[in-house]
Amino acid sequence: MRPTRRGLAVLLVAAGAFAMGTRYGQPGLNAVAGPAVVLVLAATGQVLWAGPPTVDREKPRRGYPGDERTVAFSADGSGIARLIDGVPDGVDGDGRVTRSLPATVRYDVTYTDRGTQQFGPIEAVVTDPLGLVRRRFTVDATTETLVYPPVYRMGGPEAFSRTLAPDAEDRQAFDRLREYVPGDSLRDVHWKSSAKRDDMLVKEFADHHSDQGLLVVGEADDGCDDEMAAATATVAMGALEAGLTVELSVPGGTVPKGYGDTHRTRLLETLARTGAGETGRADAADILVRARDDGVTVTVEGRRHRFADVTTSRENPLVGGEA
Repeated sequence: MRPTRRGLAVLLVAAGAFAMGTRYGQPGLNAVAGPAVVLVLAATGQVLWAGPPTVDREKPRRGYPGDERTVAFSADGSGIARLIDGVPDGVDGDGRVTRSLPATVRYDVTYTDRGTQQFGPIEAVVTDPLGLVRRRFTVDATTETLVYPPVYRMGGPEAFSRTLAPDAEDRQAFDRLREYVPGDSLRDVHWKSSAKRDDMLVKEFADHHSDQGLLVVGEADDGCDDEMAAATATVAMGALEAGLTVELSVPGGTVPKGYGDTHRTRLLETLARTGAGETGRADAADILVRARDDGVTVTVEGRRHRFADVTTSRENPLVGGEA
């Protein structure tokens, strides 16, 4: 604990008044020095009594690079506190605020890097209401969030099936004909029946995800893991959108075959945390993503594509749908 600049100024004034009063026989100056010293002593007692603040944090929402989120925590205590939250390197934001305690603190950040991002601890500088004395504390209150790899747009399910899906005898089992609704693929229109009915009919297929699975494998040279994670996430999300089940294998772990929103989250979590390396499963992959210093490739049944050639934009089709 130490006096602030203001506190030092008050003490200097008190010391000067006392010295001049003593030297020149002006006892009235002691009337200035005494209250000033008492004021600093009272401020010291207030800060000592206040002690360190306690912090209760909220967990920031997950997201993708470029997403904006709000970091929030409540600080309980007394006095005036300058709070400096530890913002991780993979996040842009300013976690410095000054509040009268108790207080609720909120500030905005932007995610920049994939991976686990930890906020905290919090440096708290507590002062008295007059700002004469300060005391510094480190509050060990931390929380984590996960930033998923970027996912790029591939042009929709038809583009994925046309470009990357391995050949199959039957995309899905035919179920029935139904009336066309906006958004249906034109390749599913049954033109012969539509001509007879003078109305557009489309083929409805039975859902049998469990019979259509892809093993997506991602591997990367050292320093290329972010590029691999982004490309593998894009391919895996495209496969799910095309109605296929996905099994994932990357250096950071594996995710068994599955589909649906929960499975999508598990895939993204694994890809958020993976590093570089090999899996030993490249030969078994239906789709192999490799990231090297000279670029990222996607290989399907011996056909190698540049990753940039199978995406239509850097726009993330999942933004807003994954928390």
